[in-house]
Amino acid sequence: MKRIWFLIFLFMLPVAFAQEVAHPVLGSLDLEKMPLFVWAVFLGLVDGALNPCALSVLFFMAAYMLGLGSRKKLLTIGIAYSIMVFLVYFLFVYLLTQGISIVMNYIGYVQLMRYLLGGILLILGLIEFKDFFFYGKGISLEIPKSAKPQIEKLVKASTLPAALLLGLFVSLVEIPCAGGFPFAYASILSKNASGFAILFYSALYTLFFILPLVVLTLIFYFGFAKIEEAEKKRLGLRKYMRLIAGIVLIFFGIAFIQGWL
Repeated sequence: MKRIWFLIFLFMLPVAFAQEVAHPVLGSLDLEKMPLFVWAVFLGLVDGALNPCALSVLFFMAAYMLGLGSRKKLLTIGIAYSIMVFLVYFLFVYLLTQGISIVMNYIGYVQLMRYLLGGILLILGLIEFKDFFFYGKGISLEIPKSAKPQIEKLVKASTLPAALLLGLFVSLVEIPCAGGFPFAYASILSKNASGFAILFYSALYTLFFILPLVVLTLIFYFGFAKIEEAEKKRLGLRKYMRLIAGIVLIFFGIAFIQGWL
């Protein structure tokens, strides 16, 4: 199975060396002319669905709340947690976009910034790819172990203020978990938008980022899936999530260096 995924990885890499990507259904896709809405939806969903930190905390929180027999509290605290993650992550993406925009448009280090961002994405992608074969060995993009006791304490508090603090805390410590997706999106956004448009598309990206959190909260609240079975599947798919994230990040890293984005 690992050999199959490795072959898929090798097959996808050359795509990043071409400005136009041939899609079997959509036809020829010019990366540079792709609408910002498409990038916001695609990268936001990929970031949210493949983010191990925000998802693992939500699963732990849901399991604890259901263990207490409180579905109503799970819904309230799960939504509050998602809203706080949205606010913090939105601010991060917005400020990151503004910072890249200032450097590239006003200071003028466009070429240098492109190489720098591309290099960062390549490194982060390779780390994710490494975790497919050697998960947990060496450097990994995950919540620091020192932060886990505080997260557990906030989850077990089971209050609305604690949920808001949990969302704030997790959002801050999970930024490395994103694996560079916000950097890729902020770079694209800074090049193609300004003013209010940056604000709008930062919010749109973050909305799709938290969508998996909201959907999972509702699934567990209505009992469409058992938390134990869902967590088992998540752990089973974890390394494949890392692999997909790695492939996407390496793709964008090469695309930035090549100048297609």
